[in-house]
Amino acid sequence: MSATDKRAVQAVHALLRERFPQAFPPDYDALKPLAIGIQDALRQRLPDIDPTLLRRVLANHTQRDGYLLALIHGRGDRRYDLDGRPVGTVTPEERAQAQQRLEASQQRQQATAQRRRDEKAREEKRRQQREIERRNREAKAARKAEHERRQQDIAARKAALIAQGITPESRSERKRRLAREAAERAARKTRGPRPSADRPAAPPSRLDTSWAAPPDPAKPMPQVTYRKKRRIVPPDEPGAS
Repeated sequence: MSATDKRAVQAVHALLRERFPQAFPPDYDALKPLAIGIQDALRQRLPDIDPTLLRRVLANHTQRDGYLLALIHGRGDRRYDLDGRPVGTVTPEERAQAQQRLEASQQRQQATAQRRRDEKAREEKRRQQREIERRNREAKAARKAEHERRQQDIAARKAALIAQGITPESRSERKRRLAREAAERAARKTRGPRPSADRPAAPPSRLDTSWAAPPDPAKPMPQVTYRKKRRIVPPDEPGAS
């Protein structure tokens, strides 16, 4: 149903409440079961109303939960005409059908309410996600601005040093230079001090045999005679002669 049709139905329903307050009371809890054939009576009383539109108005009215409750729990099981006079009764079959329609209507309402809650929860989740993304963008923009400010400060300090005749050195360059100098000092310490050109090198130590030339295998090695040392036993020891 379009928005225009809904407005037309609401206008006709308001007219029925105004013309027939006993059959269409404005109070939701005061709804009454309508008489059988109430649509024909309305056509006679309101001939200018479109029959199709009038049928829609009656369908909306009789499908309301309040009207179904009136069919189920109405006092005396009576039906009423346009002037509020009792005409006819509500049969047990009609009451059972009203009960089924009421249960189906309540299930639809519960399903609709659940869908609305789910949609509301999803929308809240999306809103929170958008808020997180907005904060992340702001934080990223702040970090970028801070980085640019620092770069500008570094460039300004470098320019000031260059103006003073000092070659600026970055932190990484300074680390590499210090590491290179430490490696050179370690290498010089391992090699030892270099002899000067005007002073001859000191002779090697007697304990240091690394300088001696290896023996010549063609020359025979000198013979070495080993003498056994005699042990003198005192006379008073056992075994003395």
